[in-house]
Amino acid sequence: MSAAGDANGHCWYAVQAKPRREGLAIWHLERQGFAAYCPMIARGKLVRGRSVQVTEPLFPGYLFVGLAADRAQWRSVNGTIGVIRLVTTGADPAPVPVGFVERLRELEQSGGFAGFAEELQPGDEVRIVGGPFDDLCGELVKAAGSERVVVLLKLLSGETPVTLPRASLVAA
Repeated sequence: MSAAGDANGHCWYAVQAKPRREGLAIWHLERQGFAAYCPMIARGKLVRGRSVQVTEPLFPGYLFVGLAADRAQWRSVNGTIGVIRLVTTGADPAPVPVGFVERLRELEQSGGFAGFAEELQPGDEVRIVGGPFDDLCGELVKAAGSERVVVLLKLLSGETPVTLPRASLVAA
């Protein structure tokens, strides 16, 4: 592939969608003949005090659309129901890096969800992503069930064990 796109001259572009309307935008883009893609991820969330598995976009508020290299029809993307705008650099659409969307698709698990869980072992240094401990680093102590882990955080001149969802950790 070249910087201009794939062998067919198609490139992927980021599209800003209306809040929680990614599915609607994809449906309307595909009806117009565009290739559209929104990577999804399954996450554990607390809903009414109960832990439930939900499916949500990996990049909330964004999706990807495939356009021909000449981009003659790109302005019609902006008028699509569910779309706010095609992400641009100046006056022209800005393509995402070549291979980015393809790599996301490769990472999708059999259930159709993107999976980025790294193999972490007790003793590994980890960083917390999201929540009240966002961007804090600590040491993975143990798994507390299939989706929970215990992390030892260094807080206020002491070490405090914290139980978190596994999905909120990345290797430091």
